[in-house]
Amino acid sequence: MRDEFDEPEMPAPVSEVVSIPAAEQVAAGALALPAVPDTIRLLNRDFLTDAANLPDASIDLIVADPPYGLGKDYGNDSDMRSGEDFLSWTYAWLDLAIPKLKPSGSLYVFCTWQYAPEIFVYLKSKMTMINEIVWDRRVPSMGGTTRRFTSVHDNIGFFAVSKDYYFDLDPVRIPYDAVTKKARSRKLFEGSKWLELGYNPKDVWSVSRLHRQHAERVDHPTQKPLEIVERMVLASCPPGGRVLDPFMGSGTTAVACARQKREFVGYEINESYCAIARERVSLAAEAAPASATVAAGV
Repeated sequence: MRDEFDEPEMPAPVSEVVSIPAAEQVAAGALALPAVPDTIRLLNRDFLTDAANLPDASIDLIVADPPYGLGKDYGNDSDMRSGEDFLSWTYAWLDLAIPKLKPSGSLYVFCTWQYAPEIFVYLKSKMTMINEIVWDRRVPSMGGTTRRFTSVHDNIGFFAVSKDYYFDLDPVRIPYDAVTKKARSRKLFEGSKWLELGYNPKDVWSVSRLHRQHAERVDHPTQKPLEIVERMVLASCPPGGRVLDPFMGSGTTAVACARQKREFVGYEINESYCAIARERVSLAAEAAPASATVAAGV
């Protein structure tokens, strides 16, 4: 598959992505693509076959939202796995991804409860587990199964290379509302950071899934909300740092990085999703202020 950034006449080397200014594309008779920052690399490639081209110890943060092995239609056979086959595939890409992290680096991986125990045990043999985060998707009660409790959450594993991992709580603190802040204000706590800036997000993140009418929704079956991914980027990647997404999908992590001034490299085997990601990043880059720091109030 070709890169989203490849020049028609001179394809970029495998290890390099070339962004062509729109004016040059028009002059060359090529279709102008939405412009993205030079710091954002959107690769229409398979991470498992191209990982060797990404230097080891070059990444501050990995945000991975791989197929769950539950048969979702991504326009290819990328989710046609189950059981031991799915776990073997998962361990294979994890083995390729983990060495890309710096000693201060960390990893967030989305998964489903069916496979979370095995994935977390495997990761604990290679990394330090920091949190299991539960994403409550705020699914309304509309019937469903009658033989078990309805599943309305995703599991997110938060792991670090070492105990000296980067983590900045302040950009993602949740401000107290005026009434609560007044109720908690005592002489003892005056001037306390937690009272002035807000409290530490808990490990249950209650954020609505992106329903069909949601303004953020694009044509991708398992698109994650930006505020969840943006929280990860702000807390776990230093300003100017670099984020890797091995399964880019519609580009939500790339959008978060464009908004928050982080570098990004993402892999996606579906060319249509790469085009969606490019469009989203272009719009986000245009709208982003010169120095963006937006806490995700989940």
